[in-house]
Amino acid sequence: MDEIRRVDLSTADLKSYKKHLADCVVLTHDGKLYLQRRPENWGSHAGVVSLFGGHVEAGETAEQGVIRELNEETGAKIAPEDLVFIDAVTEGMTQHSEIIHIYFWQDKGKTITGCYEAEPITFDTVDAALAHPKIMPYAAWALRACKKRGLV
Repeated sequence: MDEIRRVDLSTADLKSYKKHLADCVVLTHDGKLYLQRRPENWGSHAGVVSLFGGHVEAGETAEQGVIRELNEETGAKIAPEDLVFIDAVTEGMTQHSEIIHIYFWQDKGKTITGCYEAEPITFDTVDAALAHPKIMPYAAWALRACKKRGLV
């Protein structure tokens, strides 16, 4: 089974996905990768490193959802024009039934005020983040995609 699959948004039946998620690779004002690590009491996701983001709510676009989620989880104030859409993917662990819209954003204005859902974790390089033993596969994919595009 393929772990990560890209989704062609121009041809995909978006209504066929059980969940729509919007997540973001965040780069701090000083060039650090800013991710979150789930606390050790999160059951099967204990200690897992992931991107910021979450569910797209009814009536929201993926872009609106990621802006809202980043504000809730980091305090960030994001202008839509500062977001870079990377791609949409599905994961084997959900039998490809959920779609994740992945974005990139750099906090050039220093608007991040904290990490309000999990524990913050920063990395100096993509390779350092990829070396973490509990990085989520979709997050690793997103980091590689951002590196390939010269964003990180």
